[in-house]
Amino acid sequence: MIRAPYGFRGDLGPFAGRGPRDQVDLLLSWGCNAVFGGYDDTEFVAAAHDAGMPVYAEFGCFVGERWWKDIPASRPVLTEGSLLEADGWYAGVNPSHPEVRSGLLEELERLVSRSPIDGVWLDFIRWPCHWEAPDPPRPATSFDAGTLERFAAATGIQAPSEPGQASELLLGAERNAWTDWRCQQITDWVREAAQLVRRVRPEALVGLFSIPWRQDDFDGALKGVVGQDLAALGKHVDVFSPMVYHLMCGQDPEWIAEVVRDAQRTSGKRVWPIIQSVDKPTDLSPKAYGKALDAAMGCDESDGLIVFTLEGMLSPTKVAETRSRWT
Repeated sequence: MIRAPYGFRGDLGPFAGRGPRDQVDLLLSWGCNAVFGGYDDTEFVAAAHDAGMPVYAEFGCFVGERWWKDIPASRPVLTEGSLLEADGWYAGVNPSHPEVRSGLLEELERLVSRSPIDGVWLDFIRWPCHWEAPDPPRPATSFDAGTLERFAAATGIQAPSEPGQASELLLGAERNAWTDWRCQQITDWVREAAQLVRRVRPEALVGLFSIPWRQDDFDGALKGVVGQDLAALGKHVDVFSPMVYHLMCGQDPEWIAEVVRDAQRTSGKRVWPIIQSVDKPTDLSPKAYGKALDAAMGCDESDGLIVFTLEGMLSPTKVAETRSRWT
């Protein structure tokens, strides 16, 4: 079973001031056998590889106000015609915009070309939704002219140009076609990204951080809101990592296994859930963190585990909880 902390940096707590080999040895002493992060440090990657530890990268996709600034038409439009607002740090981007799609592929190629990584996990690979809450807002997007034109070209369905009228049609009589097309935008880009990664680094894994919703949660919002069709994505992705942050989502640790089972059953692929160690929205006790570890590791459908974040698990008590299960 893969046991990987997410967010390694050489300046974190006990790693600061150590050489790359000592940093790797410390991770190994906690039972880690893979790591997310550190891939821009060639000496760290070399030390990890010498120890048999794969190094994985994350790649943020449809997110960031930089896109809104550089390509204003990438900012999603809501049902009443207003622009999507940033939700704290989160600024969702329209996944169907051609310049965004091509720009991201260029950035991804630079990442996998320069760094000797063993895999890359696609993050924010969805239509906009800031989901980390028990009952998160689930906005319907994007009813701008460009998106409606792309939808019409692909499906032959002409929606009114006015966002309110368009959304009435596309969330009503043509809801299935609209949902399928939005899912296809995500799946098609993932297909291109996976082909790119495998062309540059044939042995690298392609992973995807998926929203931790089961197929029927929130009236099918996994497809209907964020456009993640796990069955279709499973044709291109090696590993799915549902972001089962149980405290953020107001769930008991047992929920972690339920989401993992649903993801594995639907995608047919390996599942490495990513659990939270961070104290958000309230303190996560070491005991509760340990229960999350147990739920993820005890699920037969899980053959890996990622902890979000390494920094969040660095307290002595959480390190002890981790080591007691991973060594």
